[in-house]
Amino acid sequence: MNEISHGIAAAALCAATTDAAGTIEGRYLFEEGFAGFGGHFPDFPILPAIVEIMTVVALAGDALGCRQRLVAVQDAKFLNPVRPGQELLVRCKTRTVQGKLCHDAQLKVGDTTAATLLLELARFEESP
Repeated sequence: MNEISHGIAAAALCAATTDAAGTIEGRYLFEEGFAGFGGHFPDFPILPAIVEIMTVVALAGDALGCRQRLVAVQDAKFLNPVRPGQELLVRCKTRTVQGKLCHDAQLKVGDTTAATLLLELARFEESP
């Protein structure tokens, strides 16, 4: 795991939960010292889009009990920035899109949607 992945794991406020409808939920708090904010942007740090995507991948892996890897971004809308110290609620649910199993995710800060993502994931296989 790299520094960003470790930072995402450290930002988790609790273990991933899954409700009766199959919705996975996690809460994260990225502090100002998080490596992902470095250079993005000086004097106005915001959580990079790739970190938002990586957070959903990590959450899915936690809930499924095995590491996941990103196969494809089917859709992504980044609507509002996530700033240091803001609690990020991530919810995702699996659904089939064009014959592919995808994770439909919504990221929110308070009542404000930060991003919506539709990601195709697969189990991460270690190279021999």
